[in-house]
Amino acid sequence: MHSPKTETWNRILVRFLLAFAFWEAIAIPLRMLFFSKFYFDPSLKGIFIPVADVYWIGPIAGDLVQTLFLAILYVYARESLPKGLVGGILFGLIYAITSALGTTLVLSNLTQVAPTLLWWVWACFQTIYAMTVGSIFSIGWDEE
Repeated sequence: MHSPKTETWNRILVRFLLAFAFWEAIAIPLRMLFFSKFYFDPSLKGIFIPVADVYWIGPIAGDLVQTLFLAILYVYARESLPKGLVGGILFGLIYAITSALGTTLVLSNLTQVAPTLLWWVWACFQTIYAMTVGSIFSIGWDEE
């Protein structure tokens, strides 16, 4: 018989692997879709490099760390959320508001590193990411 902590960690790791694999399957096409306008903008050559020159280990490692962080946050927050898919979407939305949208507001108003539109596209991308991963973490958690 497994202890409650072992079962919790098993659920976290299974959902983490599922969420990470699912997100990576759709992340690269979504990144290209969301940011393709900026890749070819000559005024942004200092920010973006050609897609062929991207070392994909960077974005994949970032997704790995962020997905694990979201899994741990979800475990602590799930008691305060509605059960099921609604709770996962709400968790992703709250996380996106506090992390991506807050960061976007600060960076777009205080720095001129990139155009404001780029910051908002990034925030939208991160919102989709957080809601997708939050949904995967929430599905079937209580039925097991």
